[in-house]
Amino acid sequence: MAKKTTRKEKFYVVDLIRDRSGLKYIEIPKSRVDVEIEITTTGLLKKPKEAPTSVFDRLEKVGRAVFDDYEKIITAEAAKLDKKIDLLMQQPSGKGLKQAQEMTKTTNTMIKQAIAGAQGAADKAIADALKKEGQRDKLLKEARVKTGFKVTMGFVKIAGSVAKLVATSGADASSYKTIVTELYGLGKELQQQLKNEAKLRKDLLAGVKAMLDERGTAIDQAIQRSGLTDTNGIDVKNPKKALATLTAKLKATSAEVLGGKSPKEVLGAVVKFTQAKIKSKLADVEKARVAYRNHNTKTRHKTDSLSGSADKLTKAMKAAKGLKDGVAIGAKMMAVKRRVSAMAAKLEEREKFLDEMQEIMKSGGLEIDDKTTLQKLKQLDPSTILSEGQGLWDAIKEVKGMVDNVVDAVA
Repeated sequence: MAKKTTRKEKFYVVDLIRDRSGLKYIEIPKSRVDVEIEITTTGLLKKPKEAPTSVFDRLEKVGRAVFDDYEKIITAEAAKLDKKIDLLMQQPSGKGLKQAQEMTKTTNTMIKQAIAGAQGAADKAIADALKKEGQRDKLLKEARVKTGFKVTMGFVKIAGSVAKLVATSGADASSYKTIVTELYGLGKELQQQLKNEAKLRKDLLAGVKAMLDERGTAIDQAIQRSGLTDTNGIDVKNPKKALATLTAKLKATSAEVLGGKSPKEVLGAVVKFTQAKIKSKLADVEKARVAYRNHNTKTRHKTDSLSGSADKLTKAMKAAKGLKDGVAIGAKMMAVKRRVSAMAAKLEEREKFLDEMQEIMKSGGLEIDDKTTLQKLKQLDPSTILSEGQGLWDAIKEVKGMVDNVVDAVA
């Protein structure tokens, strides 16, 4: 009686469909294929050796090649279905959705048949390969192979985005949600950013005032040190005019009163003394100016980013003609954009003032007019930028609420 030896080995395909990247409207579940190959060898006189691992490796390779071929067939059919649904969704409707559902059923039937075909094809390919092996190997000449399959695969289904498109007459509510979430986040960042503005502006104002007070005292002291007794008409609050008046008085003053020094030398000493006295105060002002400028720049960048998000949502609302509340959201977005423009204008005013301050300070603080400078600082209008920021934030919150209502309606 013939003696037999049986050996079983398993392999599996992790996912029959590896590439889903091109699919927009359908979802294909993960599809695992488990395969068991059983080879029985026969001997007449003694129990034969079992089939070696290398043979199983070659048969596995043959089986995998068959499933690779069928993967291409199934992927191509899925792509066709996706394209058909894409065409239907150019003008979304309930009728189109029903058509898509029917086409999906047909595709599922085709995929089921394809998998059954793949199993039969793999079974035959493995059997043929073993038969060919038997022509070269005496051990395998009378060998028999048995192949078992287990396929774990759910049904192809239409993506949730299709139902949403139909419910919103073609509007992609999920994309609006993404944009408005971005807009809301940027608005929140801007709101937090503006909280520091008042302190930085206060530091700048205090620094400039301290420098102006110190400079007035320094000019007075410098004039007293010069020996000049006639100080009438010298307004230390406007150093440029004060130095011009001082120059005229020095020219009319005798060398004896000036201690043998020329008017030019005395004037130079006054300037040098004043600049030395206010040097540290100027450094404080510059530090405060830079801090406020950096804050202003960051605020402008956040405003620009917010403006970009507002543009995207406004454009989306214009395109979504059939979207419920789309017109209302679009109108509110125009209000948001007006607020953004107003904010940008205020920031530009501050930028120009800070640049002007930098240029004036290059002269060592001797060209800053007390009255004009303090007026400009006060004209930064603290209430306006904060109220613009609050108004912008309120408008953004209202838009988010409106978009959330649309998204919830189609969820």
